[in-house]
Amino acid sequence: YLQIKTLNHRFLELEIYPSQLFPFAWEKTIKDYIKTKIKRGKVIIDIEIKRKKPPLPEVIVNQNLISHYYKALSQVSNRLELTDKITLSDLLSLPETIYLKKGGAIKENVRPLINKNLRKALKQLVQMREKEGEEHHRSIREYFKRIQKDVLKIEKEIPLIQKKYEHRIKETLGKLIDKSDRKKVLNELSSLSWRGDISEEILRLRSHLDQFHTTLKNQGPIGNKLKFILQELQREINTIGAKSVTFTISNFVVQIKEDLERIREISQNIE
Repeated sequence: YLQIKTLNHRFLELEIYPSQLFPFAWEKTIKDYIKTKIKRGKVIIDIEIKRKKPPLPEVIVNQNLISHYYKALSQVSNRLELTDKITLSDLLSLPETIYLKKGGAIKENVRPLINKNLRKALKQLVQMREKEGEEHHRSIREYFKRIQKDVLKIEKEIPLIQKKYEHRIKETLGKLIDKSDRKKVLNELSSLSWRGDISEEILRLRSHLDQFHTTLKNQGPIGNKLKFILQELQREINTIGAKSVTFTISNFVVQIKEDLERIREISQNIE
């Protein structure tokens, strides 16, 4: 009987729980084989070997302890000048002189059976993870498309923002026409320009989205790379949110953040 369980984990962690004494070399071989099939997650392997005819337990006689008991009892008997003889039955009735050893180490002839069941269980596990991976990819693509649409909507808002700031600048210039206020005007214009310009953030955001899309199509482990790109996307959208002065863009930023969080949660299950 061999069962494999998996849990989410940033790295690959393997644990083997055999029902009997397990040779270290076997355990290493099993772990090395699993590493060729799985790259991420906590993998727990339970191995239980059931024999059709359980072997008889081994009878263990602790001869050193019996000799120690006999010597001690003989000294007491001589000191008290007793005539009773110390019998084997007397000695075996004392604690820990005899016990039964059940089970024992796994024999070499069951190793092929363990390997066969391991390959079968791993094949089923990989197939299941591939199916789950396809579902995860499908969900991520849906959120990804939503983010792309929202970014496009934000871009369309930029000309409107520029017009709004142009209007504010004209108002500011109209109020601060005195030459003595020239420095104040320049500071105000600089502040307005910084707060309204999100073009660089949009450019970087699109670049990260392209990287994310390319990575998602790659074969092999991509979980860690997706995590890194998501962090960059989150950083850019936070900056856009901080610079946003329109209610419309703020709403798009909130929606993108929610979708990025959903993608982050799903990507934790991807190797």
